[in-house]
Amino acid sequence: MASVFSTDDALSRRAVRFVRWIILCCCVSPALQADELNLEYKVKAAYLYNFTKFITWPEKASPTFNICIIGTDPFGSLLSPLESKTVQDKPIRLFKLETPKQAKDCDIVYFDNPEQRADLALPGVLLVGSLKKSLTVSSEPFFAESGGMIGFALDDGKVKLHINLKALKQSGFNVSAKLIEVATLVEGTEHE
Repeated sequence: MASVFSTDDALSRRAVRFVRWIILCCCVSPALQADELNLEYKVKAAYLYNFTKFITWPEKASPTFNICIIGTDPFGSLLSPLESKTVQDKPIRLFKLETPKQAKDCDIVYFDNPEQRADLALPGVLLVGSLKKSLTVSSEPFFAESGGMIGFALDDGKVKLHINLKALKQSGFNVSAKLIEVATLVEGTEHE
């Protein structure tokens, strides 16, 4: 009889350990996902700043270099340190805007999720057409392929760049070969 109890106790201990392991996995998994998402946006924030080093903008009389986030801001405070930096001897300013129509004085315009916005049915068409002096960047899938300038794509959990060189050149931007080397060049659809 003693051996039956010891077997049941061993099974009970294993069952308890298994349940604890499941609970631990359920609790840790969202934390890991949040860390991965945070890392993803840290990389994207670094890219937004580094674009200023590898892209030359057409001359503009604005006293500041403006980076604008349209709609929901996925960066939180990750971009705030940029306001202590300069681009072309101009201080960087961050703006959070509701619509692309407000982005007329922006040097970089970032759209996290344009497909959710009613006024962006065809993101590339609107962006390239109405924001000619702004570098348009998005995490929207196939953003660069649909006429945007630079798209962030996730590949095996790593942020990759898709660059629509034609859209950049049509807007008067010069792109360093160093940036082109780390990106995938894509053909955008032609829209006027």
